[in-house]
Amino acid sequence: MKYETMLKILFLLLSKGKVSAKYIAQRFEISTRTVMRYLDTMSLANIPIIADTGRNGGFYIADSYKLPANFLTEREFNAVVSTLTSYNQNMNNQSINSAIDKLLSIKSVDKRTVDVKSGNLIIDGSSWNGNDNTKNVISLISSAIEDCKKALIGYVDRNGEETIRIIEPHVIILKQGLWYVYGFCHLRNAFRMFKASRITFADLKAETFEKRKVEINSLTNGRWFENLPSEQITLGVLKSAKPEVEEWLGVNSVFTYNGELVAQANLPYDEWLVSKILSFGGRVTVIAPEKLKQDVLNMAKNIVSMYK
Repeated sequence: MKYETMLKILFLLLSKGKVSAKYIAQRFEISTRTVMRYLDTMSLANIPIIADTGRNGGFYIADSYKLPANFLTEREFNAVVSTLTSYNQNMNNQSINSAIDKLLSIKSVDKRTVDVKSGNLIIDGSSWNGNDNTKNVISLISSAIEDCKKALIGYVDRNGEETIRIIEPHVIILKQGLWYVYGFCHLRNAFRMFKASRITFADLKAETFEKRKVEINSLTNGRWFENLPSEQITLGVLKSAKPEVEEWLGVNSVFTYNGELVAQANLPYDEWLVSKILSFGGRVTVIAPEKLKQDVLNMAKNIVSMYK
């Protein structure tokens, strides 16, 4: 535990720069006396920790300090490089390419033979039929975020209406196998979440923008539904539909209750949800809420009437 905490303090100092002993103590829930003892031990291990006294004092690591080339184990190194390589097949981000080259150069200096061609992670941003433009869109938006350039996009909403928008992209999100772009939309004059597969084209504009304050950690489920009401739904699931429902909602959302298969999740409530439930036929039924049950029934009646 002691050495694990010291390692965390090392990474904290490398990433934060100057920090106080009080800050370190609060961060790792230890006493300031223990912090001082750990810093002394780290200094004895030839880590150049510098102490500044005074009102704005604190501890930091000399700029000349570099982690040794063999800091990562062979397995850790291969995992990092293969993950970055797979991730960047969709992004084509020059900064990530540069980072990969630097990592490989470290190992070559260290004279170790490393096979990074066969990683155990594949990130494929394209659709099953390969006809969508998602990979190109994600690559361009990644460049726009890095260079703080506005992007011109065509976007088709759920109702099939296409609009041309200028956006300031801030974040690219991969959620449940789908890519999303979160950015400020000039058409709506607000932040919006764009599903990448619904972007028909994307072009970089010469005009730049200053990034707005975005709390990345706040992009949780609630923010995904910011333009739609959400509901806690309960579904009855037949055994034959269980694999499909698990892929849709996640395996932890499907469980047995009183001898019956049940699924529960908090989902955006719209026409798509009603259609999704109907797509299972009679293998999935709505238990709650009552309004959703009625909406499914009404849509089913409308479908039947079309075939009379």
